[in-house]
Amino acid sequence: MEIKFSHVNSKIFSDLSFVIPKGEITGIYGENGDKLLRLISLEDDSKGIIYFNKIRKLRRNYYLFSKTIELVEKRFVNLFNIDNIYEYFIEYIRYRKLEVDDIDKKIKDSLRIVGLKIDILERRISTLTGSELKLLQFALAFLTNPKVILLDEPFRGLDLNLRKKLIIIITRLKDKFARTIVIYSNNPNYLYQYTDYLIVLKDNKVLVEGNCSDIFFDSKYDIKRPDIVSFILLVKDKKNVKLPRRKSVMDLIKDIYWNVK
Repeated sequence: MEIKFSHVNSKIFSDLSFVIPKGEITGIYGENGDKLLRLISLEDDSKGIIYFNKIRKLRRNYYLFSKTIELVEKRFVNLFNIDNIYEYFIEYIRYRKLEVDDIDKKIKDSLRIVGLKIDILERRISTLTGSELKLLQFALAFLTNPKVILLDEPFRGLDLNLRKKLIIIITRLKDKFARTIVIYSNNPNYLYQYTDYLIVLKDNKVLVEGNCSDIFFDSKYDIKRPDIVSFILLVKDKKNVKLPRRKSVMDLIKDIYWNVK
């Protein structure tokens, strides 16, 4: 699903115009990116023109669009003050007004997508580790079969193995199921490695949008660069060696071996 904002204003942002392209993982970088996710999710009020797949969001069709979007918050928030995980799933289905023929199958399928075992349903939320809580958030989001998935700092505090697991899930959703994925993070290393398209915010406006790699390698933008990009540019400046743009450190090491003497 393509999303287009045209001259959108809110309490925080002014004159926002940008496109979230279909079929790519889009990153949001800069201050108040989490607030922008809430605008995209239609949870916060705004004025201006918003299109979903070239269909304009209006008051009469707002509900149709909001049903297709899931925002995975930075931290798990217990909306219902329910500690039992199975009961929480049931209440979430009611809360989202989902029409489900086989509730148990729906819940188990969502757990299977994120790699959580079924017996977690017998546990309490208060006993979960940070990694398990993050996977639970994803499983809850998948209950609605969303077309748009918005992720607020999804990698913060996670170890490398869980980050890789989440990226596999996210990439599969994009490639196999054509879901629109938007990731907000203030860590440029994650955005450079995991996203295709980038929207950069500055002073509550869009500074630039476009190919993620092109933006981070462009010196005219006063933004913090990913470590690997800074290194490639340093080698070019100090050694006069032009290394290929790489997202993988291992690939970069191979390039250095063959090009830097």
